[in-house]
Amino acid sequence: MYQVIRWLGWMFFKFFFRLEVYGRHHIPKTGAVLLYANHRSNWDPPILAACIPRKVHYMAKEELFRNPLLAAVIRWFGAFPVKRGAADVGAIKQGLKLLRQGEVLIIFPEGHRSKTGKLGKAQPGAALLALKADATAVPVLLTGRYRPFGKVRVNILPPVNVRAMVGEQADTKSLADIAAQMMEPIQLAMLETSSTTGTTDSRA
Repeated sequence: MYQVIRWLGWMFFKFFFRLEVYGRHHIPKTGAVLLYANHRSNWDPPILAACIPRKVHYMAKEELFRNPLLAAVIRWFGAFPVKRGAADVGAIKQGLKLLRQGEVLIIFPEGHRSKTGKLGKAQPGAALLALKADATAVPVLLTGRYRPFGKVRVNILPPVNVRAMVGEQADTKSLADIAAQMMEPIQLAMLETSSTTGTTDSRA
């Protein structure tokens, strides 16, 4: 049933958002995968879920779970709540559990949507999850216009070696530094996209 719904979602986004996806081959077919992306729209989680052939799980802001019906639906699609603006130990533990079970976890390291389209500061939880679970970390760049018949592009980039970014001590400061390094491929791809199109991408 999940794959049927995923296919329907793909057809929806392909038609209404003219969705384009590049780099699916960078996602391992098995094993733990931490798929992390820039965050520009509430459409980002379902768009990524529709793009990935494997079942995915993702953190969603806890406010979405206050409606029992909506909570049941998004839980069925792999969502679990996270408190924004604070270190949510419970959400981190749930993410680690899923990764250690060999699942695919989608996260947005910025912690909130970008109103300008520019890349924000990454939270250290992204580095913590990748290191603790020894997961394959795959960066993703989302660009385009999130409106009917606009064009949204999903660029799945090559995996990064997070373990190689670790210094002598994996303390809070170094985790923040590692999380920032993890975002560099997304930032570079964003700059390349801007230089190619000659325009500044926006959410509108």
